[in-house]
Amino acid sequence: MGKGVTFADKIHTERDWGLKLLSVYIPMPAPKTQLVDIPGGDGNIDLTEINGRPAYSDRQGVELVFDLMDGDYKIWFMKYSEFAKEVHGKKVKMILDDEPEHYYMVRLELDGEKTNPVYGQIVLSGTAEPFKYDLQSSGEPWKWDTFNFRTGVIRSLMDVQITSTNRTVLIKGAGMDTAPVFIVKEANNLKLTHEGRTYTLKVGRNRFPAVRVGEKDVTLTFSGSGTLTVEYRGRYL
Repeated sequence: MGKGVTFADKIHTERDWGLKLLSVYIPMPAPKTQLVDIPGGDGNIDLTEINGRPAYSDRQGVELVFDLMDGDYKIWFMKYSEFAKEVHGKKVKMILDDEPEHYYMVRLELDGEKTNPVYGQIVLSGTAEPFKYDLQSSGEPWKWDTFNFRTGVIRSLMDVQITSTNRTVLIKGAGMDTAPVFIVKEANNLKLTHEGRTYTLKVGRNRFPAVRVGEKDVTLTFSGSGTLTVEYRGRYL
């Protein structure tokens, strides 16, 4: 297990607070089942996958257990208050040392029943969004320090020039389907075609719920001309 956790891109539990991560539990999200009863008939109509896949609830029961490496009570209570100020009850980004290429969005609380100054133990518990996310989106400058050369995928789709000779954009798929955002800087009759449907792109942020990227790579075709950034971030169970 890695040494700690990074919260909100700025606080590392081991380096900044002297907390050693003892255990972490992040459960899978429960699927949202949709069952319609059949009056006078047997069973139910199952609409859980009516949109192609189940929807998911938040991850309930997230728990992180830390040990304060300095056993002094005074320091323990000081760290406990500092931790509460930065994390308690807030929705923050969480990156595990063992999984540096992804992050979770969590809302955690200091668990008063399980936290124990006698043992120098601090426990955080709460919820996380259903999915974990790629640390970087295709619309951000690439960072090599967190890149996994065995499993990582590079997606750099910033300031793409759409011209008469450059009309396609490939988005490498990842995990669960989601709709990318098209941030247009310049547009001259700029349009996007996907699965037989055409969408007009205007300067600013554009999002089309029917244009989705999941596990499979997606190639988008454009007409007209312009400059745009495709903002896509993989998400996973």
